[in-house]
This record gives sequence, structure tokens and C-alpha cells, in this order.
Amino acid sequence: MKKDRALPIALIGLALALAACSSAASPSAAAGTTITATLSEYKIVMSATSAPAGPVTFNVTNGGTIVHEFVILKTDTLAKDLPLVSEKVVEDDFSPVGEVAETEAAGSGTFSATLAAGHYAIICNIVGHVGLGMVTDFTVN
Repeated sequence: MKKDRALPIALIGLALALAACSSAASPSAAAGTTITATLSEYKIVMSATSAPAGPVTFNVTNGGTIVHEFVILKTDTLAKDLPLVSEKVVEDDFSPVGEVAETEAAGSGTFSATLAAGHYAIICNIVGHVGLGMVTDFTVN
């Protein structure tokens, strides 16, 4: 008779363990939002243009043929309206959040930050690239 009870008890235990695992936060939920970005001449293409406030990871790939970078600035100014000095944005005139530094063609990098609600301008701040349209806006809700 003990053998007859062993299987149902084991199945109940397995069901309880699975229920406990499914109710716990998944690693991806705990990690926040992940955005992919591809840089090329002269554009920034992102998988999303907004995210909820909290942890955000940007996986950036240079799909172009020349060096690019991915700079995030917290500002109320639209990316296309950022003022240029010698064909670059003076990053310290805004609130720099971080960047994936200059990346060679086919290279990639990652940047993570905990972002507060608001507007962000994302740019490639290599001389001339902002003026050629290598900008995009990003909203955190």
C-alpha cells in the first residue's frame, strides 16, 4: 500500500514546487527592460522608443561601416533640436546618463542604467553625426 501512495505524494510535491517557481519573479522581469539598438550611417534604429522607469539595458551593435557611439542624455530637448558646437553636442550642457563608447563597424557594447521617468535624447556624438540625423528620442514612463 505504501507504493500506491508514493506516486500521488510525489506528484503533489512536484506540483507544489512548480507552482512556487512560477510565482517567483523571473530573472528577465527582475532585470528590467532590454532594448536593442543598431547604429549605421546615419541613423539609430531601436527595438523600442520607450520603457517603464527602472533598470534598462541597451544592447548596441554598430551595423555601419564606420565608427559610431551611443550616448544617452536626459533632457527635455528633442534630440533633433540639441544645439551643436563644432558639429558636436556639448554633453555636459545636459544630464549625461552614459554611453557605449566609440565602436568599430560590426562591434557591439552594452550599457545599463536605472532610468527615471522623463525624456532622453540618444545620439551618436562623433563630429558631424548628429547633424546628419544620427539621433533619436527615448521616453521613460
